[in-house]
Amino acid sequence: MTTSAPSAASLRARLLASLPAETRSAVREIAAQADAGVFAVGGSVRDLLLDRPIVDLDLAVAGDAVALVRRALPAAKITAHARFGTASLAVGGLRIDAATARRETYDRPGALPKVASASIGEDLRRRDFSMNAIALRLDGRAALLDPCGGVADIAARTVRVLHDASFRDDATRIFRAFRYAARLGFSLDAHTSALLRDGVRYIAAIGGERLRRELELLLGEATAGAALESCARAGALRAVHPALRWDAHRSAALDSDATPDIPRIPYGFALMLAGATPADAAAATLRLKLKRAEAAAAGGVASMAPVAAMLKRRDAKPSGVVVLLDRYPPASVAAFAATADGAIARQLALRYLAGWRHVKPLLSGRDLQEMGVPDGPQVQRGLQLMRAARLDGWADSRDDERALALRFVKSIRDSGAMKAPIKPHFHAN
Repeated sequence: MTTSAPSAASLRARLLASLPAETRSAVREIAAQADAGVFAVGGSVRDLLLDRPIVDLDLAVAGDAVALVRRALPAAKITAHARFGTASLAVGGLRIDAATARRETYDRPGALPKVASASIGEDLRRRDFSMNAIALRLDGRAALLDPCGGVADIAARTVRVLHDASFRDDATRIFRAFRYAARLGFSLDAHTSALLRDGVRYIAAIGGERLRRELELLLGEATAGAALESCARAGALRAVHPALRWDAHRSAALDSDATPDIPRIPYGFALMLAGATPADAAAATLRLKLKRAEAAAAGGVASMAPVAAMLKRRDAKPSGVVVLLDRYPPASVAAFAATADGAIARQLALRYLAGWRHVKPLLSGRDLQEMGVPDGPQVQRGLQLMRAARLDGWADSRDDERALALRFVKSIRDSGAMKAPIKPHFHAN
């Protein structure tokens, strides 16, 4: 299980050298203050072996991790979780998570684990995949602990679970398996694949917030599309909610540069629910306990079915398209554009996203008031008119808008007109 050859010392030196100076100093202080072993574990060791950048650092401590971190770094701002014996802090721009080495037991599928302190060997054996069950000792003599064959699996570019009940105990590991495989270019070994296919049925036992978090993490990856396609093929998305969909077309849309300013996570959930009924989107939103922006994007795209029928004319006036689409979050419009059947509707939605939605009047509400528009709703109507004029090419300058505004003022004085909201300028045939 333990290798104490120079390779372990070399790995430790490489790990410390890769850390920002402030983080390296903190880790050394934690190691110096330890009464027993302090180990880098999980993703940081895996990424070190793969020559990938280390983005955070997980430490396992043979003893009380919270007390150790507080003793070693008394001035640090620490977030402690007594139930799991963990202490988290950010140092030098890098996150450090220190945890008491533990064993875990599950009362039922999907339940949060019960934890108890344990040896580092037991801690490694309770983890998700062999590639994450490797530890590098940071105090005392350098040693590399690999009780589950993770180093060999990394060399073979293989994702392998540690025991047959892994997905039954925690079905969120299904999403992590595909996330790691896509990110690292690994493949699931045959036995893990078989266990995963059977384990999909345990997804129903997982709480919505935990599932949402796994999908958020997936969407945050550069390789999210490939991972979500694997989830869809395995039935994992359907197991979360039958309305969730993903395919290669959605992967391409997620990574398209056509919508660079659209928030990626809400956009991803909107893509998952594009084509769903409003009722199904609402049910999926409730199941996943989506955050406000995510829920708005998902609900918005599900309510856009009538839009394609209204956007049939290639020569539809921009102002009409804007009035129609402004009611939806941009992430919803982007998902609609990516998945709509009608080519004209897609093109108009993309033109809206690329430019039309950003068009604003040159005149301000105060300008209109100074020209005689009465305070209140008429100011907003005047601004709508200016915006429509710019969108449709009636006004290209402040002088054009001022001339239009003066006519607007005259119409208010003459007849009290313009009380109704501006109507879309297109025909629905």
